[in-house]
Amino acid sequence: DNKIVIQQNTPSKTSQFYKMLLSSLGIHPALRGTQINSRSLWQWINIIFNTVDKSRLRKVGPDRLCAEWVLKNGGAVRFTEHPKNLFRDYNMLPPDFRTKITLKEIDATNSSIMTVGFAHLEGCGKIDRIIISNCKYIDNRGFHHMTSINDSLKSLDITQCQNVTESGLHELKGLTKLQQLTLKDLPAVKDLPGVATELRAHLTQCRIEVT
Repeated sequence: DNKIVIQQNTPSKTSQFYKMLLSSLGIHPALRGTQINSRSLWQWINIIFNTVDKSRLRKVGPDRLCAEWVLKNGGAVRFTEHPKNLFRDYNMLPPDFRTKITLKEIDATNSSIMTVGFAHLEGCGKIDRIIISNCKYIDNRGFHHMTSINDSLKSLDITQCQNVTESGLHELKGLTKLQQLTLKDLPAVKDLPGVATELRAHLTQCRIEVT
Protein backbone atom coordinates (compact mmCIF):
# COMPACT_ATOMS: atom_id res chain seq x y z
CA ASP A 1 0.00 0.00 0.00
CA ASN A 2 0.99 3.62 -0.47
CA LYS A 3 2.47 5.35 2.56
CA ILE A 4 2.02 8.93 3.70
CA VAL A 5 5.28 10.15 5.22
CA ILE A 6 5.33 13.18 7.50
CA GLN A 7 8.74 14.84 7.15
CA GLN A 8 10.07 17.69 9.24
CA ASN A 9 10.96 19.57 6.07
CA THR A 10 7.48 19.24 4.55
CA PRO A 11 6.30 22.62 3.14
CA SER A 12 4.56 24.56 5.88
CA LYS A 13 0.99 24.56 4.54
CA THR A 14 1.03 20.85 3.79
CA SER A 15 2.67 20.13 7.13
CA GLN A 16 0.03 22.13 8.97
CA PHE A 17 -2.73 20.35 7.11
CA TYR A 18 -1.43 16.91 8.01
CA LYS A 19 -0.76 17.93 11.59
CA MET A 20 -4.36 19.08 11.99
CA LEU A 21 -5.68 16.01 10.21
CA LEU A 22 -3.60 13.54 12.19
CA SER A 23 -4.29 15.37 15.43
CA SER A 24 -8.02 15.03 14.82
CA LEU A 25 -7.44 11.31 14.37
CA GLY A 26 -5.50 11.06 17.60
CA ILE A 27 -2.18 10.43 15.82
CA HIS A 28 0.93 12.37 16.83
CA PRO A 29 2.53 13.68 13.60
CA ALA A 30 5.71 15.21 15.00
CA LEU A 31 8.13 12.31 14.59
CA ARG A 32 10.37 12.58 11.51
CA GLY A 33 9.75 9.78 9.03
CA THR A 34 6.50 8.56 10.58
CA GLN A 35 4.76 6.33 8.02
CA ILE A 36 1.02 5.91 7.88
CA ASN A 37 -0.74 3.40 5.68
CA SER A 38 -2.83 5.56 3.33
CA ARG A 39 -5.67 3.05 3.24
CA SER A 40 -5.86 3.08 7.04
CA LEU A 41 -5.75 6.87 7.05
CA TRP A 42 -8.79 7.14 4.81
CA GLN A 43 -10.57 4.50 6.87
CA TRP A 44 -10.03 6.68 9.93
CA ILE A 45 -11.30 9.71 8.06
CA ASN A 46 -14.39 7.76 7.03
CA ILE A 47 -14.98 6.79 10.65
CA ILE A 48 -14.87 10.46 11.65
CA PHE A 49 -17.40 11.32 8.92
CA ASN A 50 -19.66 8.51 10.17
CA THR A 51 -19.55 8.96 13.93
CA VAL A 52 -22.44 10.80 15.58
CA ASP A 53 -21.32 14.24 16.76
CA LYS A 54 -23.37 14.62 19.95
CA SER A 55 -22.68 18.32 20.34
CA ARG A 56 -23.88 19.02 16.80
CA LEU A 57 -26.87 16.74 17.36
CA ARG A 58 -27.95 18.97 20.23
CA LYS A 59 -27.48 22.04 18.04
CA VAL A 60 -29.16 21.03 14.76
CA GLY A 61 -31.36 18.04 15.68
CA PRO A 62 -31.44 14.47 14.34
CA ASP A 63 -32.91 15.08 10.88
CA ARG A 64 -30.36 17.65 9.79
CA LEU A 65 -27.46 15.75 11.35
CA CYS A 66 -28.52 12.55 9.58
CA ALA A 67 -28.81 14.42 6.28
CA GLU A 68 -25.34 15.89 6.78
CA TRP A 69 -23.97 12.40 7.47
CA VAL A 70 -25.38 11.02 4.22
CA LEU A 71 -24.28 13.97 2.10
CA LYS A 72 -20.75 14.12 3.53
CA ASN A 73 -20.34 10.48 2.57
CA GLY A 74 -21.51 10.87 -1.02
CA GLY A 75 -25.18 9.96 -0.72
CA ALA A 76 -28.38 11.87 -1.41
CA VAL A 77 -31.41 12.85 0.65
CA ARG A 78 -34.97 14.04 0.21
CA PHE A 79 -37.01 16.11 2.68
CA THR A 80 -40.73 16.20 3.36
CA GLU A 81 -40.61 19.98 2.84
CA HIS A 82 -39.12 19.50 -0.67
CA PRO A 83 -40.45 16.11 -1.85
CA LYS A 84 -39.57 16.68 -5.52
CA ASN A 85 -35.92 17.51 -4.88
CA LEU A 86 -33.16 14.98 -4.25
CA PHE A 87 -30.30 16.82 -2.54
CA ARG A 88 -26.79 15.58 -3.42
CA ASP A 89 -24.71 18.58 -2.37
CA TYR A 90 -23.99 19.35 1.28
CA ASN A 91 -23.80 23.04 0.41
CA MET A 92 -27.41 23.00 -0.81
CA LEU A 93 -28.73 22.48 2.71
CA PRO A 94 -30.41 25.55 4.22
CA PRO A 95 -27.56 27.68 5.63
CA ASP A 96 -29.53 28.43 8.79
CA PHE A 97 -29.68 25.22 10.80
CA ARG A 98 -32.81 26.54 12.52
CA THR A 99 -34.72 26.12 9.24
CA LYS A 100 -36.92 23.08 9.75
CA ILE A 101 -36.08 20.13 7.51
CA THR A 102 -37.54 16.67 8.00
CA LEU A 103 -35.71 13.77 6.41
CA LYS A 104 -37.89 11.62 4.14
CA GLU A 105 -35.55 9.53 1.98
CA ILE A 106 -31.93 8.38 2.03
CA ASP A 107 -30.16 7.20 -1.13
CA ALA A 108 -26.77 5.81 -0.12
CA THR A 109 -25.88 4.41 -3.56
CA ASN A 110 -22.08 4.23 -4.04
CA SER A 111 -21.54 6.15 -0.82
CA SER A 112 -18.96 5.68 1.92
CA ILE A 113 -21.46 5.41 4.77
CA MET A 114 -20.32 2.97 7.42
CA THR A 115 -22.05 0.68 9.89
CA VAL A 116 -21.24 3.00 12.79
CA GLY A 117 -23.12 5.79 11.02
CA PHE A 118 -26.49 4.04 11.25
CA ALA A 119 -26.82 5.51 14.74
CA HIS A 120 -27.75 8.76 12.95
CA LEU A 121 -31.17 7.25 12.19
CA GLU A 122 -32.28 7.49 15.80
CA GLY A 123 -34.69 10.36 16.25
CA CYS A 124 -35.58 10.66 12.55
CA GLY A 125 -39.27 9.86 12.65
CA LYS A 126 -40.34 10.48 9.04
CA ILE A 127 -37.87 8.48 6.91
CA ASP A 128 -39.97 6.28 4.63
CA ARG A 129 -37.42 5.09 2.06
CA ILE A 130 -33.78 3.97 2.23
CA ILE A 131 -31.59 2.75 -0.64
CA ILE A 132 -28.34 0.99 0.31
CA SER A 133 -26.48 -0.01 -2.85
CA ASN A 134 -22.81 -0.77 -3.44
CA CYS A 135 -21.85 0.36 0.06
CA LYS A 136 -18.59 -1.44 0.79
CA TYR A 137 -18.37 -0.30 4.41
CA ILE A 138 -21.78 -1.64 5.43
CA ASP A 139 -22.08 -4.92 7.31
CA ASN A 140 -24.63 -6.69 9.50
CA ARG A 141 -24.11 -4.62 12.62
CA GLY A 142 -25.93 -1.52 11.39
CA PHE A 143 -29.34 -2.95 10.61
CA HIS A 144 -30.63 -3.11 14.18
CA HIS A 145 -30.59 0.71 14.19
CA MET A 146 -33.34 0.65 11.56
CA THR A 147 -35.86 -0.45 14.17
CA SER A 148 -35.68 3.11 15.50
CA ILE A 149 -37.49 4.27 12.34
CA ASN A 150 -39.84 1.28 12.14
CA ASP A 151 -42.96 3.43 12.39
CA SER A 152 -42.11 5.39 9.23
CA LEU A 153 -39.95 3.14 7.02
CA LYS A 154 -42.00 1.74 4.13
CA SER A 155 -39.42 0.95 1.42
CA LEU A 156 -35.92 -0.53 1.71
CA ASP A 157 -33.44 -1.61 -0.98
CA ILE A 158 -30.24 -3.48 -0.08
CA THR A 159 -28.19 -4.35 -3.16
CA GLN A 160 -24.55 -5.02 -4.09
CA CYS A 161 -23.32 -4.97 -0.49
CA GLN A 162 -20.58 -7.56 -0.21
CA ASN A 163 -20.37 -7.66 3.60
CA VAL A 164 -24.06 -8.28 4.33
CA THR A 165 -24.93 -11.86 5.33
CA GLU A 166 -28.00 -13.79 6.48
CA SER A 167 -27.42 -12.60 10.03
CA GLY A 168 -27.86 -8.96 9.06
CA LEU A 169 -30.94 -9.61 6.96
CA HIS A 170 -32.61 -11.40 9.86
CA GLU A 171 -32.51 -8.06 11.70
CA LEU A 172 -35.07 -6.79 9.18
CA LYS A 173 -37.79 -8.90 10.81
CA GLY A 174 -38.36 -6.04 13.21
CA LEU A 175 -39.34 -3.63 10.41
CA THR A 176 -43.01 -4.47 10.68
CA LYS A 177 -44.26 -1.45 8.71
CA LEU A 178 -42.25 -2.26 5.57
CA GLN A 179 -44.30 -2.44 2.38
CA GLN A 180 -41.47 -3.05 -0.10
CA LEU A 181 -38.10 -4.79 0.34
CA THR A 182 -35.56 -5.43 -2.43
CA LEU A 183 -32.56 -7.71 -1.84
CA LYS A 184 -30.21 -8.19 -4.79
CA ASP A 185 -26.59 -9.07 -5.55
CA LEU A 186 -25.55 -9.94 -1.99
CA PRO A 187 -22.67 -12.37 -2.56
CA ALA A 188 -22.12 -13.20 1.12
CA VAL A 189 -25.71 -14.41 1.52
CA LYS A 190 -25.64 -18.12 0.72
CA ASP A 191 -29.40 -18.76 0.69
CA LEU A 192 -31.18 -15.57 -0.28
CA PRO A 193 -34.45 -17.32 -1.28
CA GLY A 194 -34.49 -19.01 2.12
CA VAL A 195 -33.96 -15.70 3.89
CA ALA A 196 -36.76 -14.16 1.83
CA THR A 197 -39.12 -16.96 2.83
CA GLU A 198 -38.37 -16.38 6.50
CA LEU A 199 -38.78 -12.62 6.15
CA ARG A 200 -42.14 -13.04 4.40
CA ALA A 201 -43.36 -15.03 7.40
CA HIS A 202 -42.68 -12.04 9.64
CA LEU A 203 -43.37 -9.15 7.25
CA THR A 204 -46.75 -10.25 5.98
CA GLN A 205 -47.67 -6.87 4.46
CA CYS A 206 -44.37 -6.47 2.61
CA ARG A 207 -43.63 -7.23 -1.04
CA ILE A 208 -40.17 -8.81 -1.08
CA GLU A 209 -38.10 -9.04 -4.27
CA VAL A 210 -34.88 -11.06 -4.38
CA THR A 211 -32.38 -12.02 -7.10
